[in-house]
Amino acid sequence: MTMQQRTEPSPAAVLIAVAVLALVLTVAFGPLGFVIGLALFALMFIGTKNGTSEQNAATRTRSRIRRLSTAGRVAIVGESYYQDAIAEVARHSTAQTLDEAVPATAVLVPEPSNRHDRQAVRVDLLRGDGSAITAGYLRSDQAADYQPLLLELAERGEVGSCPARIVGGGQRYYGVHLHLGDPRLLLLDHEALGTAPTLPAEQQVTVTGEEAHQHVLHRVVNGRTPVHVIAELRDCRIDNGSHTGEHTLEVLLEGERIGQLTYAMGLRYCEIAQEWRAHTGRALCEAVITNEGTRGLHANLLLPK
Repeated sequence: MTMQQRTEPSPAAVLIAVAVLALVLTVAFGPLGFVIGLALFALMFIGTKNGTSEQNAATRTRSRIRRLSTAGRVAIVGESYYQDAIAEVARHSTAQTLDEAVPATAVLVPEPSNRHDRQAVRVDLLRGDGSAITAGYLRSDQAADYQPLLLELAERGEVGSCPARIVGGGQRYYGVHLHLGDPRLLLLDHEALGTAPTLPAEQQVTVTGEEAHQHVLHRVVNGRTPVHVIAELRDCRIDNGSHTGEHTLEVLLEGERIGQLTYAMGLRYCEIAQEWRAHTGRALCEAVITNEGTRGLHANLLLPK
């Protein structure tokens, strides 16, 4: 998936147009026309130089969207300057709480040339046609942690994306909250399952039975831990123990089983997974694989509370 943003006339095109105008004025009015044309040229040149870093649309490009971890909640700043843009994405809806929030998709754009803050990270929201419009910025202290990773993505022609929630409207300013993971585990190491949305990553849930599937886990981590991946949940039945025959969820990586949820966790998440699957096509979630030494590789799922 790519993000397309609106383009504006380049500074060079503007200067050429003004230069042509200056030449026409010189031919028509002689020395006076030349002076007027030169003054216009100078004013446009200065305005173009000063405005370049301020125009969000000046360097719009097409980038491949890279999904980021959603295992965290981040509120952005500066939304008061972009109320019309946020209202457009929210379709002027009103949401008083996060439970009522309007869902959106955010992209994070590092701005190392921002004259106000060299570590700035701009937050854009995607419209329905795939174009992006600015909604605000990360707080400066957070941006300092996120920007290096986002610059790495930019060098590869990628832009980081995460779910967003829009609240406000009516008599209230719109605000934007991001479902964005900690920088330490921001980049997902396995994205073979595409761009389908993942379940809200709010708490860790243990996977059982991994000892029988260590070969799958080792292939996925490829010698690196911790590894942040996307897993799939499917309905299954418990095949041993006191709850044999009862429903639970099996956990798959790259289409292969790595374990299952306990009976208690199955009771809690089976219906949630079914609803998510009906809505999105697949019940996907984030997971973190760690090395537990003599216990082998271990996976913790990140699921809703």
